[in-house]
Amino acid sequence: MTREEAIIRLSRYQSDIPSEWRDEEEKRRSAKKQGWLQYSRRIAIKIAMEMKWQGLTRQDVATRMGCSPQYVSRLLKGEENLSLETICKLEDALNVAILQYEFA
Repeated sequence: MTREEAIIRLSRYQSDIPSEWRDEEEKRRSAKKQGWLQYSRRIAIKIAMEMKWQGLTRQDVATRMGCSPQYVSRLLKGEENLSLETICKLEDALNVAILQYEFA
């Protein structure tokens, strides 16, 4: 098979929709440099463990937070840059402390 034949054959399987993997990878690299991604992942793990221990579904947490189950799914991926408001809503919904803080 020649190079040209291989290209023609592979082009039949090419999607019409452009891939966003490069954008997603750049987003991950940028977030990693910022450091917040690690915190988001830790929070996602804590949320998932609490949901399991309490027997809660995404719908249950969404109802308690006043958001959609899809948003809870995004939080569970650990790739969201969470606001303090969202963290407080999660803490209230799960009745657990996510952030440990100390005031002088």
